[in-house]
Amino acid sequence: MTSKVLLTVATRWEAAPLVAALGLASVGPNRYAGRCGRQEILAVQTGMGAAKTVRALDSAVDAREFSLALSIGLCGSLQAEVQARDLVFDTGEAASQRDVALGATAAELGLTCHLGRILHADRVLHGPDKRELGALHGALACDMETSAVRTWAAGRMPVLGARVVLDEVGETLPTEAPSGESPVALARFAVLHAASLPRLFALGWRSARAMAVLNRFLKAYLQSL
Repeated sequence: MTSKVLLTVATRWEAAPLVAALGLASVGPNRYAGRCGRQEILAVQTGMGAAKTVRALDSAVDAREFSLALSIGLCGSLQAEVQARDLVFDTGEAASQRDVALGATAAELGLTCHLGRILHADRVLHGPDKRELGALHGALACDMETSAVRTWAAGRMPVLGARVVLDEVGETLPTEAPSGESPVALARFAVLHAASLPRLFALGWRSARAMAVLNRFLKAYLQSL
């Protein structure tokens, strides 16, 4: 039986390797479709943060068409044992047999995974903030979109958070970032923040390695459904 799965991803840097790994094709601005195993896939690049995520999904997605949504991409660790390139799964309130397959697929691929809460953050968190929030809430990781996807989908489809760790609990990401993803915005940033470029290039390399792990998992997981 064919079912339709919605993948939500925030940024171009997360979406591009996902689209390549799953062999998806563009079907409109920030929308990519294809098939993986028995699943029809629609991936939507939403933009960062809760407000952009909800607006993008409201304008681009008919929730009645989907049986499952996955909020995917990078996350920041909130616990010392959750390390770079580890997978973090947040299945929400109730687990199902489909959710159990998350851990089983990761184990088959030899990937380290953790099952627990992904906390919503409305900004990139610094190291001390991450330690404090991890201790306070018992969450494993944080991102800026999974909670919004779950709120948007409430009562219409289950939402699984499937993320890969970029920054560990003691790390702080660079605060400088381009104002957008267009060539003009990137060129302007390069001129104004030349001293930051080596660190950002290193971060981009780490991001690519992390997304490669997540996309390897996603392809196998979707094929197992």
